Amino acid sequence: MQPTFESIKSLIVSEVWEGNQVKVKFKASNQTDPIETMGIAMPSPEEIQKRAMMGAAKSAASGMAISTGANALGNLAGVSGLGSAASSAASSAGLGYQMDVNSLMHVDLTDEVKQRTITNAFAGLAMYYQFENNQWVYKAPVV
Repeated sequence: MQPTFESIKSLIVSEVWEGNQVKVKFKASNQTDPIETMGIAMPSPEEIQKRAMMGAAKSAASGMAISTGANALGNLAGVSGLGSAASSAASSAGLGYQMDVNSLMHVDLTDEVKQRTITNAFAGLAMYYQFENNQWVYKAPVV
């Protein structure tokens, strides 16, 4: 059975959120001690792609604006190559739009996001559990 939040909810002993990270303890009724794992809330792959595309567009627009402005400065000054040199200097100095990784990976911790994060964290422990008779049971690993 593919774990869903509704199906694993009864296994959750505790969940502690710190920022976008969660520490979760899972324990089945036939289990002595809970197993702890962690998860990290992240935006969906579609949302990351959308933000990255917007960032790339802003970066390209910023680069064109700097290049156009530098070339206009060179033309006004009447100095050959000044626009190209100014554009290169601005690029080297990191002027213009810089994509922020924090904003790219930002996620609002809605109930849906928290549930998805906990379910994904459980997936790493799924080998220790089996769904039998409409409930999850602990299966000790064979060593």
